[in-house]
Amino acid sequence: MVLVLMLALSFASLSLLAAEEDQHAHSFDRSGSCVASGSWFSPGEMGRIDEAALIARAGSNRVVLLGEHHDNPRHHEWQLRMLKLLHQQQPALVMGLEMLPRVVQPKIDRFLRGEDTVETFLKKVEWSRYWSFSADYYTPLLRYARDNKIPLVALNISRDKVEATVEKGWEAVPTGMTQPAQPTRAYLRHLVVSFQRHKLPGADIDLAVEGPVFRRFVQKQLLWDRAMAEGIRAQIEPPQNAPLVVAFIGSGHLMYGYGVPHQLQSLGVEKVMTMIPWDRHLDCRQLEKGFADLVYGAE
Repeated sequence: MVLVLMLALSFASLSLLAAEEDQHAHSFDRSGSCVASGSWFSPGEMGRIDEAALIARAGSNRVVLLGEHHDNPRHHEWQLRMLKLLHQQQPALVMGLEMLPRVVQPKIDRFLRGEDTVETFLKKVEWSRYWSFSADYYTPLLRYARDNKIPLVALNISRDKVEATVEKGWEAVPTGMTQPAQPTRAYLRHLVVSFQRHKLPGADIDLAVEGPVFRRFVQKQLLWDRAMAEGIRAQIEPPQNAPLVVAFIGSGHLMYGYGVPHQLQSLGVEKVMTMIPWDRHLDCRQLEKGFADLVYGAE
């Protein structure tokens, strides 16, 4: 299978990666006060950050990636505020959502034309089928897009397409999608911890990474990363030529430039800015250069 072969070299040293990350994880300082509420922080830099200046800087990019912890209401409030500010800066921007697959795009367009209410739209796109977090977190964004006639694009591919690709091989991938760029060693190390936390809690991490379940987990993450990156690129290239795409994506796909930013880079997309709202579950030691372009204290 193509994806298995592509990752074979990277997986050869997974046990070592797991040991490295496990050792680091036990040294975590889990203080949540390292980014003051309502303040901005640029990892690796010092000094006060003026919000008006950073919005102007953000608006000069082609892509702005806004992270989130999916069930944190303050993150979604911050995203809406950023959208409004960026919309003032660039009225012709396009919004991109991780939460929905491309197959529902015609239903999104119908909603944007005002032909469906939010409630009807959520039923038609089968929100709970494609996204496990409450639509209430996202309805303010949906309404803002509709009321201000902002194009809204589904960036993802459906879980069944991802499962089919991992199971059957590259021939099952949606038409037009290209193979993901290989993950960096650091991204694999990051995914070890993510997998350990969400898939096999309490299990021995060496056993977890050696099994086929972890291999499939990484393949799925790469497919989602690539799909979102390609969805973004499609909006800034002809015939769309959007001057700015503002994408709403889980922070785990953005941290350190590992996921979607890495795939965007491999696709030749330049002028990308990543903003991540701080979350109390994160470790202050993660706030090093490269974590994100900007971090906001949303707690």
